[in-house]
This record gives sequence, C-alpha cells and structure tokens, in this order.
Amino acid sequence: MYKTTRSIFLLLWSVMIVGCDGGPVDSIDGSTTETAAFPAPDRILYNGRILTVDNDFNVMEAIAINGERILATGATDEVVALAGPDTVVMDLEGRTVIPGLIDNHVHYIRTVQRWHQQARIDGVASREDALAIIAEHAASLPAGEWFMVQGGWSVDQFADRKGGFTLEELDRAAPDNPFYAQTSYRGAYANSLALNAVGVGTEAGAWRQGRQSFNRMFREMPPPTEEQLKENLYQFSADLNAVGLTTVYDVDRPSAGDISLIARASSERHLPLRVFHTLKYRAETSAEADEAVELIRSHTPFSVDDRIGLLGLGEHVYGPMHDSSNTVESYSDEIWNEYMKLATVAAEGGWHIHEHVMADRTTIDFLDRLETLNETVPITDLRWTLAHVLTVTEETIQRARELGLTAAVHGQAVHQARPIVPRGNATRPPIPPMAAFEASGMIWGLGTDTGVVSHYQPFVTLMWAATGLGIDGTPIHPDPVGREAALVAHTRSNAYLMFKEDDLGTLEAGKLADLVVLDRDYLTVPAHEIKDIEPVMTMVGGEIVYSIL
Repeated sequence: MYKTTRSIFLLLWSVMIVGCDGGPVDSIDGSTTETAAFPAPDRILYNGRILTVDNDFNVMEAIAINGERILATGATDEVVALAGPDTVVMDLEGRTVIPGLIDNHVHYIRTVQRWHQQARIDGVASREDALAIIAEHAASLPAGEWFMVQGGWSVDQFADRKGGFTLEELDRAAPDNPFYAQTSYRGAYANSLALNAVGVGTEAGAWRQGRQSFNRMFREMPPPTEEQLKENLYQFSADLNAVGLTTVYDVDRPSAGDISLIARASSERHLPLRVFHTLKYRAETSAEADEAVELIRSHTPFSVDDRIGLLGLGEHVYGPMHDSSNTVESYSDEIWNEYMKLATVAAEGGWHIHEHVMADRTTIDFLDRLETLNETVPITDLRWTLAHVLTVTEETIQRARELGLTAAVHGQAVHQARPIVPRGNATRPPIPPMAAFEASGMIWGLGTDTGVVSHYQPFVTLMWAATGLGIDGTPIHPDPVGREAALVAHTRSNAYLMFKEDDLGTLEAGKLADLVVLDRDYLTVPAHEIKDIEPVMTMVGGEIVYSIL
C-alpha cells in the first residue's frame, strides 16, 4: 500500500533559485549558507491527499507550484510556510490530487474534425441516460441538421437494458434531425430521417451493418470550415481536461486530418493540453514505403517542446501489416521485408516506434526480426512500443522486455462483452494480459484508442484495469492489477513511453505542474465507482485549465 511522509523535497533548495533575492538560507543540515533565497511559490494547494505516484507511491498533504513547475510537496505546515505575500493558497478540504493523466494512444486529430457534430455517450452506463444525451443534443440544433455519435460506445455497456437502439427510440430522441450512432467500425444505428436521406428505408429497423452504412451518412454532413476546426481543437482539448487528461499521443494516419493544425492553432494561443504525434505518411505499397523512407530521413524524431510536436512513428509503420486479435497466420516475407526496411531506417535515425500488434503470432514474428536488427542497429534504448497486445503470452512478453520494448494497453470496458472463460479452458477472451506485463517488469501504459473504437474517459479505463469490471459491473478481465498499478500505468509509465519521464507523470519537485483534483478518493472509493470519479480541477503547467471549484 501507499506510504505517507512529512518530508518536503529539499532538492529545490539547490535547484529552484533562479531569479530570487539573494541572502542566507538554512541548508538541509541546519547550517547557514550564502546563496539565493528560496522562491515564494505562485500557488499552494494544502490540506489534501497528494498521490505523488513516485517510486514509493508517497502521499503528501500539500504541493507548492512556481511558474510551470512543482516547487515542493510535503506536510501542510511545511509547504504553507513557503508562501509569500502574492502566493495564491487553496484549501483542498481533504480532496485527493493525482498527476495529470496521460493517454498513450488516441486518434486526436481525427476526432477533432467532427467534434461539433457529435453527441457522446462514452462511459454512460444507462440506456435511458444515453438516449437523454442524444435528445438534448438534438434539441439544441436547427431542424434538419445532421449529428452523430461517432463511436466510443458499445451495445453492452448499458446496465439497465443491453442491445442496440431501436428505430422508435432514435426517432423519439431526434424527431427533427437525421442522426446515427456508429459502433466502432462495425456499423451504425440510425433514425428514420437519416435512413431515408441515404435511400435505404426503415423496413429493417435502425441497424445497418458495415462501414459503407455510416460512411454514406457521414458524407451527408457538411465538412467543417478552418475556423470550425480550430474551435473543435480547443473544445475537444477542454473536454479532455474535464475528464482529467493533460497529455495525449496522436497515432493517426494523414487521412485523419491535417496534424499541422495543432501547431498553427498553438502559435495563436496555447492548447490547454499537451499533444504529441507521430510522423504522418502513407505506406501501403513498396513504392510508398520508399517514399516514406526518405520522409523519415528528412525529419528529426522527438522534435517536441513541452506542449506539442513530433515524437515518433506509428501506429502503422507499414500499412499492410495490420493484424487483429484473430490473426493466427504469419504475414508474408514480402510484407515483413517492406516493414523492416522502414524499421531499420527508423532505428538508424533514433526514432521511437509505436506499432499496432494485437496477436501473439504477429508479435512473435515482429520480435524475431527485431532481435536480428538489434544485432547490427541497437534498439534497446528506443523504447519501441507494442500497442494493443491482446493475445500475447508470458514468453512473448519476456522476449519483448529483454529488447527494451514497452507496451500500450487500451481500455476495453465498453467493448463487446467478453465473459471470462474458466481457467481450465484453453481459450481466453482476446484481452491484454496486464498482470503478466506487471509481473514481468516490462514498462506498460494505459490508453483508450479513442475516439471511434473506445471511450475517452480515463477513469473508465482505470476502473477496468484496477478491477477487471466493465462499465455495467460485469467482470470482463480475469487479471486486473489493482488501483496503484493502474494509476502508475496512466501517468508515470506513459511519461516513460513518451520519453517525458523527467517532466511528467509524477508530482515531484522540478516536474511540470500537471495535476488533477478529484471529487472523491481514488484509493478508497468503492471499486466500481472509480469510473464515476470526476475532476473538480485540472491544471497543466501550473495553469488551471478546468475547474468547478
């Protein structure tokens, strides 16, 4: 369990003195030394439970912030004593504070494109509440204007009544507006106005199978203007702040949207969210892979500041290598040769790779080639990430750990129901073996894969990882890892995956002041209520970006 300590992080006595008045101060051993005086913090939060998520999982009472960074944590009396006449002091009234949550795998720029045309029912455990959200959004629109739910939900997430929406339900919720609710990439439920608009009729009910169904409806919606895209960018970021996210990693393709929008908008004013991204290119053929090689060579990895920038490659380094949890056969040598052409150039250039691999078969084949590559071009320090990893075995995990690889696990609390298979049965649901990652010592982090495939709320993911429960309370994962390990995976470990461990992921002196104040205690709230935790304040770099206090 966690430990509590009253010790203030005295590192700051020696490192946080730039721009301060000179004069004698007391050193750690009580002696006096002529040096710069300790800077008064800009802000102090006290009388709380500060979960530092450091290596010892210390719990403090107060935190002091100066500029963008944490000045100190410690006991309330110690930290409050640092206040100057201009310090803003806030009583947390016993509330819990955690590091800003980091999502290691989002389709950020894709979701931004149509955020203004969406109602979202991510994480909603009640069918009645979901329909109410749809109805409320419809009521805010002019008659005839399209809107949608672009994924992020499952027909199995409703505790009161499972199953897809009926035509009657959707017609009542949106009587004057064409509407559809996409379920991952499988199909969509639509109301009569939407179905009639694309000429398919209503005789078969609300459900339409396949991508073609929702693509036809999507094309009926007007594309956003440049100004609308900017507004969506800030609104989506603010909505992520409201659920506790402070950093995300966009792993999308160039077809998802123009990633340069982030830099263009940020040059006008900061995003309230740290957004890092992969290099965007198309490589579906050998010729396109050759073009991608030159693009990789012409760019520099880790071209980031504290807020935005290019980090690495992925999620699909070479498009044809795109497996599923059901993959049991190896990809051809032709595909792997093209993949490794790109991977070798990446290794030579010091690039981080974040690769979609769901099946153990694909992961084994990948490791075979990486072990060979590592003999000539070392990759063990590049922290290449295996994303999704739904069916990997303990043996495969051990091989990956020895190569310095990391893993990105994505919450499945809203996916189609996958009841736990008895351990005596050889088969098992395709679900990431978090406990095996944890036991192996391999660094692994949590993400969501939002916005089409899964929800965007990190506390739903944390509940699933900590308890193994789905949104409706059904056990869907046989090997949860507990609350502390889950929180580490959504903070400190993700900072490591992004090479940001010196700045993000824990609440320690010297790190960027990204934090979330919660409405209840993460460590003691009933297990299934972890998903219901709501931030009351979110801070990015010492700036309050969301607050209901």
